[in-house]
Amino acid sequence: MENNQPIPPLSYSGNLGQITKKEKYLLKKQKKDQERFSKARRKKIKKIIISSLAILIMGGIVFGLVSYFSREKEETHSGIPKIEIDVLEYDVGTVSMADGLVKHTYEIKNIGEGDLKINGIRTSCMCTTARLKVGDKESGEFGMHSNPAFWSQKIAPGETGYLKVVFDPAFHGPDGTGSIIRAVYLSTDDPDNKEVEVRLIVNVIK
Repeated sequence: MENNQPIPPLSYSGNLGQITKKEKYLLKKQKKDQERFSKARRKKIKKIIISSLAILIMGGIVFGLVSYFSREKEETHSGIPKIEIDVLEYDVGTVSMADGLVKHTYEIKNIGEGDLKINGIRTSCMCTTARLKVGDKESGEFGMHSNPAFWSQKIAPGETGYLKVVFDPAFHGPDGTGSIIRAVYLSTDDPDNKEVEVRLIVNVIK
């Protein structure tokens, strides 16, 4: 068993110049014992400091995770979501290629009791793009191909999102005239509307 008690100094009588071999041996042994005791004490203190730091770090991590999941729980509304869109089909009318981009915003409302999750957006043609804005959050640009990966956006019960659709009437050149229908597809977690389609109708002239 390790003895952690300090070693008492060795006392001896006589002249320093007349130290016996035995006294020299005892002094040497005492010095080694004191060094061993000091080393053991420093090691123990270091271990206590490391353990305390580890406890503080782990405590901070656990507190952070608990706070994060608590906020997530508070912000998540349980129940069944239900999507409602103000107009599924919007007729722009006649548009000239020279008039520039055609824009229209669809209102997407969650009339259910749980958070509505929009999992993806895509358009029917490269001439059409779309962005979804909910509150102060606006998605990247979605099109027919190469859309943002691992994207989703929640719409809380009673909240409205805004789907901003942009159509370029000059995209297909002189041959792209006449009545044109462009669609935007929304993937949702509404159990009754896993995919919703909104349409933009345009009569394009030169």
